[in-house]
Amino acid sequence: MLRFFKPGKIYQPAGIEIKPSSLHGRGVFASKKITRGAVIETAPLILLSADDKDFLQTTCLFSYYFLIDNKTTPAALGLGYSSVYNHSYTANAVYTISLKQTALIIKACKTILPGDEILLNYNGTPNDATPVYFAPDTV
Repeated sequence: MLRFFKPGKIYQPAGIEIKPSSLHGRGVFASKKITRGAVIETAPLILLSADDKDFLQTTCLFSYYFLIDNKTTPAALGLGYSSVYNHSYTANAVYTISLKQTALIIKACKTILPGDEILLNYNGTPNDATPVYFAPDTV
């Protein structure tokens, strides 16, 4: 069963765009200066059950969902640009998941200049070097 995000105003700030990335084909880039601590995007989430999460492993969406530490909804599919941010072990942005807002909130953890790719550490913290599930040649 899919549970969709709650209706309401979702803030999508100007100043980000999707462009070709040397890391993984495409990524999210700053088109204006983003200061440390600024919200880059508040993206709605589709909350997924354990069965939904298991099924995703058989689809092309497998690489695009977020894990949640919640037994009822252990995963979510991010909308907006949220699933296009690339991974880095030295990220310049961080994300938090708000089940109350049914949203993924992406904030700058460093100042990001125009033209810079906005990078998340998929492990949840900017400098966490724990290997991620995909190819080890990623940054």
